[in-house]
Amino acid sequence: MPIKSVNIIAQNKNASAPVLWRLGRLYHVVTNVTDARVSDEIAFVKADIEGSSSQIASAVAYLHNLGLLTDTLDDTSLPAAIPADPESSVSRANNITVRLNTVTSSQSDIPLLYRIGRDYEIVVNILEAEYSHETGGYLLIDLSGPLGEIQRAIAYIHTTGVHIDARQRSVTDFSNL
Repeated sequence: MPIKSVNIIAQNKNASAPVLWRLGRLYHVVTNVTDARVSDEIAFVKADIEGSSSQIASAVAYLHNLGLLTDTLDDTSLPAAIPADPESSVSRANNITVRLNTVTSSQSDIPLLYRIGRDYEIVVNILEAEYSHETGGYLLIDLSGPLGEIQRAIAYIHTTGVHIDARQRSVTDFSNL
């Protein structure tokens, strides 16, 4: 399958939007973060997008329409309208923020955020990052969705060997108390 590297630069509201998660949901492309510097005001993410040629073209056009790419595109390749945000279709009743730290450089090859967003009914959003494919680093991510799905996603992350550190002490709805 073809792979295209993109440099995404976002400010203000787009810096806090789950853009990579949207690419997987809207265009069914695999995204793998290779470099990221994300703060409250600005986000720089270099990612590899993998899929069919038409899926990649649609995903890149979407990013371009949002004003997140500096590359110029032929206007005929752009979709007529930006699709509605898919996160509105996911119940976001629960929210947990976790920090992911890589332990080995081989963990950088796993498209972890894509897999979590694809396999579990949760929205994944990068809040903060200092990450490089070569040296690893950390991603502070927000997981929103039904509690059971968040717990399953966290259990999956544990199986990858990536170190996960939750901001909250426990993830529960306290229904068993």
